[in-house]
Amino acid sequence: MRYAIYFAPRENSALWLAGCQWLGRDATNDAALEQPAVSDMEATIVRELTAAPRRYGFHATLKAPFRLIGGTRPSVLLDAVADFANRHKAIYLPALKVGKLGSFLALHIPGSCEDLQMLAATCVREFDRFRAPESISDQARRAEGLDERQRAHLENWGYPYVMDQWRFHMTLTNALTNAQVPILEAFLGDWFAPVLAEPVSLQDLCVYVEPEPGSNFIIAGRFPLTG
Repeated sequence: MRYAIYFAPRENSALWLAGCQWLGRDATNDAALEQPAVSDMEATIVRELTAAPRRYGFHATLKAPFRLIGGTRPSVLLDAVADFANRHKAIYLPALKVGKLGSFLALHIPGSCEDLQMLAATCVREFDRFRAPESISDQARRAEGLDERQRAHLENWGYPYVMDQWRFHMTLTNALTNAQVPILEAFLGDWFAPVLAEPVSLQDLCVYVEPEPGSNFIIAGRFPLTG
């Protein structure tokens, strides 16, 4: 099993419902959902172009997927996340927008948010004691193409895009071709516009679990920020 600590909007929120429908799956119960139709793009193509984010579920990463260090019970991790959430306050997010990050589309924050950066960094540090280290060969494979700073983060924290390399985003697609980007960016801008008109806040920490390699991630626990 692998576990991850993510932000996910409240289950009854318009943002959660819109994100899950776009991806075609609800990570709360692993239910398949019918995806919206995109003009000039076949449904099977949309399905293929959302395969990776659909498996991980609608979320923003705080602590990337990891295996529990030997002998650790999942309940101990869940209790630790509950305690952490109880000591931290909810954060109102700056306005989200649909945009291209690298080769994929995501909901992201164009600028920076110090409170979010601090929360994400604290999550990485706080929960790293639960992470089983990777083998040297796996770490070497994942380090290909990374810069020096990212390689250092991978070695120290098991993931390259943390601390100064972290950026809040909610992935919406796989890697896209140059021709696919404008079609989907326009569609997703319209799809999410009504729900992004309302303020969005990070109110919960969610623990997602991958029961077995390659399976869908599902929500194993949701913990309100109340500190």
